[in-house]
Amino acid sequence: MSDWNDRRVTVLGMARSGLAVAQVLSAKGAQVIVSDARPESELRELIAQLPEGVQVETGGHSSACLDADLIVVSPGVPQHLPILQAAQADGVEVIGEIELAYRLAHAPLVAITGTNGKTTTTTLVGEILKAAGKRAPVGGNIGVPLVSLAETDADYLVAEVSSFQLETVSSLKPHVAVWINFSDDHLNRHGSREAYWEAKKRLFAKMGPNDWAILNADDPTIAPLIGVLPTRSLPFSRNGDLREGLVLAEGWLVHRSKAGDEPILPVSDIQLRGAHNLENCLAAAAVGVALGLPKEAIARTIREFKGVEHRIEPVTTIDGVQYFNDSKGTNYDSTIKAIESFTEPLVLIAGGRDKGGAIAPLVEAIQARVRHVVLLGEAAPYFERVLRAGGYETLTLASDLDEAIHLAHRRAEAGGVVLFSPACTSFDMFTNYEERGRVFKDLVRKMALEPREAHTDGHPVA
Repeated sequence: MSDWNDRRVTVLGMARSGLAVAQVLSAKGAQVIVSDARPESELRELIAQLPEGVQVETGGHSSACLDADLIVVSPGVPQHLPILQAAQADGVEVIGEIELAYRLAHAPLVAITGTNGKTTTTTLVGEILKAAGKRAPVGGNIGVPLVSLAETDADYLVAEVSSFQLETVSSLKPHVAVWINFSDDHLNRHGSREAYWEAKKRLFAKMGPNDWAILNADDPTIAPLIGVLPTRSLPFSRNGDLREGLVLAEGWLVHRSKAGDEPILPVSDIQLRGAHNLENCLAAAAVGVALGLPKEAIARTIREFKGVEHRIEPVTTIDGVQYFNDSKGTNYDSTIKAIESFTEPLVLIAGGRDKGGAIAPLVEAIQARVRHVVLLGEAAPYFERVLRAGGYETLTLASDLDEAIHLAHRRAEAGGVVLFSPACTSFDMFTNYEERGRVFKDLVRKMALEPREAHTDGHPVA
């Protein structure tokens, strides 16, 4: 649609992206109705942000939603809803906010997906483009909804893209698409590992020979796509076993091509913890190489990058114990990567609302690296059961996050680390992982101001 005047648009879901869609399309003259299953009492603050003239429906989705030229679905809205099935039967087009943003966009899209590392890689790509003098606003599943940035004057749009968002794309065609890694996640939404993989793969469905696919050659579920997709491929590998691509070789991050190896920066210059962050840096550097950006800008940005909020984020040190906020660790694999980033004596705080998947690798990582686990939230009884079944007994249950922090500190030792990496979503106790992470940081800093006896239970810290 190039002319939105008087077009009827239904927006399902009054979350951040739904609000943005309503604001953008209302300004273009569309007749917008926003429908949300939650009661009005929970939505008043959001309703107040809607433009004048936008209709609002709360408490469910009525047949009025079907009187539309287009339905735009928020990522949190599941695709099996009866109203969406009815829309498709009636021939009403159903898309998501990312698809709408792409249709409105003036600049080529750089899109990043993966089970873990999306936010770090997306942020780093945006910083590399900025260092190279490019106008490249960053949005999508991170921060600002992409539709709010789509019509800005930019050289590139950089987007973090989730599997939920990819369920509702049809014409999306990134100029550069990155797939960082793949492991079990969101199985409670997608139903199976295969369906989750297919949702991720949709990112590449419309790409052509002038586009770039940045793929992880070390991931056995992604590597088979290298050279198969109808795009140019620029793979990356921590193992260095590539003829062409971005690799780690002899302590350097290197661009390997037919012309030979071109060093970009020493691995020792990278400030981010963990082998997984080396993959994130390789992926981001590959985007820079694909776009022909100066190697100096790529190297300088990676060298200076200190990470993103809520991802293995240092908080403070209390009694010689370092605290790290990894609230973005919302699945087993992400928490495994966080655990493996530390060699110090480690106490882990985990739990929340479980998303399912194969938990055995997490149990193995805890057995190998973690001295004590403090569990909380809905998943605590399940985590306790599987850990004890695996022979791991050094664990404690907490009633809330504040108690978990104090219990963890009593079991930590000077020179050690308390890592908050839940391996679960936040929805049993918090609105999202951002709120959860900020509460964690506030509680840790509050504990730092308490008398020493209050957080050591009267016992000296080991």
